[in-house]
Amino acid sequence: MAYLPNKKILGLIVLTLIIFGGWFYFSKQKNNQINYENEKAEPLVVARAQNSDFELDSDGDGLKDWEELLWKTDPKKADTDGDGATDNEEIAQNRDPLKPGPDDKISKMEDLVAASERKTEEEQTVTAGYAKKFLSAYLMLKREKGELTAEDKQDLVESFMENVGTIQSPDKYKVSDLKTIPSVASNIAGYAETMKKLFITDTQDLTDITKLYNNFLAFLYDESSDGDGSISDYVDAFSLAADNYKNTGKTLLALQVPDGAKNAHLEVVNAFNNISQALMIMAEAHRDPIKAMMGQKLYDEQMQRGYDALLLIQDFFDEYEIVVFE
Repeated sequence: MAYLPNKKILGLIVLTLIIFGGWFYFSKQKNNQINYENEKAEPLVVARAQNSDFELDSDGDGLKDWEELLWKTDPKKADTDGDGATDNEEIAQNRDPLKPGPDDKISKMEDLVAASERKTEEEQTVTAGYAKKFLSAYLMLKREKGELTAEDKQDLVESFMENVGTIQSPDKYKVSDLKTIPSVASNIAGYAETMKKLFITDTQDLTDITKLYNNFLAFLYDESSDGDGSISDYVDAFSLAADNYKNTGKTLLALQVPDGAKNAHLEVVNAFNNISQALMIMAEAHRDPIKAMMGQKLYDEQMQRGYDALLLIQDFFDEYEIVVFE
């Protein structure tokens, strides 16, 4: 399962997801009568200006405020085009809520929403790609069920976010990159002392990555957050943590490793290298939130991988009655 933030932050991420994908319009016709100042605003600024409550329907027309963003209707006006039918009623009848009736039928469901022609830098992000998938899923569900309940919409959003894919991070190193030595008592004892010094004795206070990431999300998307600092401060913190893991991986790679521990040792080396990459991806939450979520998932996977490999190394030590990782 992909990392799923708390409901308030999730709502703001979804708004950002929509906005990062570009604004949308009906068929190939843009409605020039409605002035949307948000079209030119920074995605994070727009998201923070909206309400993150999935249940909020400011104008009472049956469309949640986040849906109004998708349809480009006015979230504070029940009948955006002023033709006597609410926005939700028109959409349920395959009518254009931005074009006054009666000649406002939309011939094909596929024409309901089309991507904006603007090619911005944000639209090249992973988040922008997932925005298109989110819109497709939304339209497909609406086509199947017509009127969507609040539960339908909540389930759609949560299901979509939970099924965000993972980032593939191929291992950089192989066994031949290790400096292996025979598994004799003296070599094993020396290896054990080095590993103990690296992971136990000389270990510095490690950054709580989960806390750092949650604070970063709150800083970005929750304007009520008490978080201090700036985006660059958070990016620097992730960069520092990434360098620490990368350097530890290089130190591990340079060790002389007994043959009997080489496979588990290699797992730790590759895990630490991949964790470093994951942290740099998580640092991109301000410009590509979905990619950052994928990076957080990669981080969790590789942390577990490294932990499991260290336990295997301890199993190897157990054969010689050596304790390093209790």
